[in-house]
Amino acid sequence: MKSIKRYKREKTILIVSFLAIPLFLLLLFTFYPIAVMLINSFTEWNGLSSPEQFVGFDNYLRIFTTEKYRMVFNNVIYYLAAGMIQQILALYFATLFSRQLRGGGFFKGVIFFPFIMNTVAVTFIFQMFFEINGGFDSILASIGMAETGLKWIADPKLVKFTLAFIYLWKNIGYSFVIYLGSMQSIPSDYYEAASIDGANSWQSFWAITFPGMKSIIGLLTTFAIVGSVAVFDIPYILTRGTNGTNTFTTTLIETAFQYNLYGVACAMAVLLMIFVAIVMAVKNIVFKEDE
Repeated sequence: MKSIKRYKREKTILIVSFLAIPLFLLLLFTFYPIAVMLINSFTEWNGLSSPEQFVGFDNYLRIFTTEKYRMVFNNVIYYLAAGMIQQILALYFATLFSRQLRGGGFFKGVIFFPFIMNTVAVTFIFQMFFEINGGFDSILASIGMAETGLKWIADPKLVKFTLAFIYLWKNIGYSFVIYLGSMQSIPSDYYEAASIDGANSWQSFWAITFPGMKSIIGLLTTFAIVGSVAVFDIPYILTRGTNGTNTFTTTLIETAFQYNLYGVACAMAVLLMIFVAIVMAVKNIVFKEDE
């Protein structure tokens, strides 16, 4: 009897010992920073002086009432549209190349290759491609679709479409590979049975493919929605936020480190965290797994 109690006690001590360090690190580097960020979001603080001045919800009201911050929400629409188009194209290409096609391996590499390229290199390449009288201008002019001299980066009306296109091209490979792997995990017997029953490709997709990868589609769609708000590298490198191209994340960084408005920056980070939580909750409802 004593040996059993001793075994259970030693087992409990061992489990607690193994969990203690991970839990401590989780509290130190996750929950503690979140708590500090939440507290600072209700203060006016420049990051250096102490103590902070409590201002209540003024930082949050400032985000929604200042033109500079409201414009950021408008820019999200371009990246959100690009993200949704990216998911549709990735799903289409994955469906296409899930079959045995001649040269399929080459085209899979072409689609995936942009994702593994360095973002800085990609951005500089497109900067030369979209410059005035650059490569894209020349292509359009050669087929009679547009005149040369269009300012794809300098024109505020065009630069947002340009950035959204680069964002789509750079990240489509990730979704494509995930979709392709998910499709190939579905047993081929299902498609053979559907073919025997007279189902066409579209019917097979909705009856077999979509239900079989519903959770993956929901997850990647969630990533696309969150990514449209949190995009940072491409607009920051290409335009540094000029011509009205600031995103939520670039504005957050600028607010904190350029203007030293850490209270407002923390409020923006809290709003981003709430947005992610809402998107995840909606995803769990819409893409709920069938019992």
